[in-house]
Amino acid sequence: MKRLIVNADDFGLTSGVNRAVIECYLAGAVTSTTLLVNGQAAVEAALEAADNPGLGVGLHLNLSAGPPTADAGKVSSLLGPDGNFPGIRQALWRLTTGRARAHELESEIVAQVERLRELGIRPTHIDSHHHLHAHPRLRSLIKRTCPRLGITRMRGYHMPLKSPKALAVAMASRLPAPGNAMQTPAAFSGIEVMGSINLAAELERRLAREGDALEFMCHPGYADEALSRASSYNEPRQTELDSLLSDDFAAAIKRSGAQPVSFAAL
Repeated sequence: MKRLIVNADDFGLTSGVNRAVIECYLAGAVTSTTLLVNGQAAVEAALEAADNPGLGVGLHLNLSAGPPTADAGKVSSLLGPDGNFPGIRQALWRLTTGRARAHELESEIVAQVERLRELGIRPTHIDSHHHLHAHPRLRSLIKRTCPRLGITRMRGYHMPLKSPKALAVAMASRLPAPGNAMQTPAAFSGIEVMGSINLAAELERRLAREGDALEFMCHPGYADEALSRASSYNEPRQTELDSLLSDDFAAAIKRSGAQPVSFAAL
């Protein structure tokens, strides 16, 4: 039987995102989520997860926005002048040039995993904010560090190259990255249709041709003032929420015969 993981990114970003993720889970549209431990609503997200134990929760590793989880003095090569992560472009440049020191990257990875456990979450897997773990250098560190922390599953970018963003992420993910093996679903989708009102059509297309396990990524959220302050990707989250809660999305899952699971089932 095909297995389907519908993972909602950015749990913990805002209260409105948390509410949307839980609504989608209770509706059967979302099976898994990844939590930003440095998000403004991370504690609230952990409490929501505790009330909904069937929802798989992983780490949404964040090295591109907001404050570090490790002591700032121990991860200075990852931070901008304001003491926060410097944005996706700077983060990628630092990873690529080596300016981001390996031992500091590892310290921050460990700190975020430990913070997630402090929040009462037993992480099912790891992915990353802005897809940074597709970068081979960071991917190698994750593969070396996370298994000893009890995380052996992560997002893999096995997908058709249908958009410039998908192409860039997929190309990076195919570069060699030494380290321990990490389990990933056989296929990945969602990046090509971010912000679409018709997520169901893409989900149905992919489920019709994929075997084994598919991860479908989504970003449900309420486009309120808090989200507008926290993320430039705001109104499309509301669109995704409406799509995920639609009858069409539920029908696409039912017609496929796929078994909805979390990363824990891999």
